[in-house]
Amino acid sequence: MKYFVFLMIFACNIFAFDINFKNFSSDFEQKVQSNNSSLNYKGNFIITQNKAFWNYTKPNKKQIYINNKEVVIIEPELEQAIYTQLQNLPNLQAIFKNAKLISHENYEAKYENIIYNIKLENGSLNSISYKDELGNLVSIYFYNQKFDQNINDNIFIPKIPSHFDIIH
Repeated sequence: MKYFVFLMIFACNIFAFDINFKNFSSDFEQKVQSNNSSLNYKGNFIITQNKAFWNYTKPNKKQIYINNKEVVIIEPELEQAIYTQLQNLPNLQAIFKNAKLISHENYEAKYENIIYNIKLENGSLNSISYKDELGNLVSIYFYNQKFDQNINDNIFIPKIPSHFDIIH
């Protein structure tokens, strides 16, 4: 679960300090590798300055809605919706402000004993990777990035089927 949360927080904050945008969307692939296993997640997201909608398509369907610090996670396979609050947000603004160029379009930043590797491609975000506190290598790749598209604000409203369990 923490990998999902980091990815959500990451996308909500990555552009907050130096890129002006109304919204940003992208397809993504996230890989989490440990000593003996690897998990791959795929999906897409759209974010604004204070809202986000994450649509995980693989390996399981999951929708995540963020409105400021309120989060709603809809898990169709479990027929449940979870309401929660984001707490202890990593300060990604500080991470990116401290990023140092290590080679052409490759940056490195250290924050709270974690080293983040940030790769750009033609000036656009390509990927970010880091080892988490458990030693897992987390890599997030971004594809088909779009800025300032016309979007319907209803995309940020959770659509919870009436038969789903609601967990607060």
